[in-house]
Amino acid sequence: MYSEKILNEFYNPANFGVIKGASGVGKVTLDIGSEIIKIYIKVEEEKVVEATFQAFGGVVAIACGSVAARLINGKAVSTLSKFAVSDLTAVVGKVEDDQMYIVHGVVNAVHLAGESYYNRSAKDED
Repeated sequence: MYSEKILNEFYNPANFGVIKGASGVGKVTLDIGSEIIKIYIKVEEEKVVEATFQAFGGVVAIACGSVAARLINGKAVSTLSKFAVSDLTAVVGKVEDDQMYIVHGVVNAVHLAGESYYNRSAKDED
C-alpha cells in the first residue's frame, strides 16, 4: 500500500520536534482522519534556517511532514506560499488517492507557517 520512499520517511523521520520560540508555526487539523500536522520554522534574514514538524497521525502524515520540513529548510520565507503538492510527491512518490488529503494538509501547514511568520513580524513592527 505504501511506497518504499514513504515507509523510509516514516521509519526514519528527519527534523521531528518543536522549535521553542519558533518564528512561525503552521497547524492543520484534518477532519477526515483526525490527523494534526504542525510545521515550525525559525527564520533569520527572511530565510528558513530551521524547520521541524510534528504529526499526530499515520504513515503518510509523518512521512510527508518529514519531507516538507527538509524541503523548506534553507528556503526564503517568501517561497513557502508556493510550496506545492507536487513538491512532496516528487520526493515520496505516489500517494493513494484516499490519502491525498494528508498531502494537501501538510502543504497547507507549510503555507500557514509562512503566514504565521509574517503576522508575527507585522505585530513586532507595531
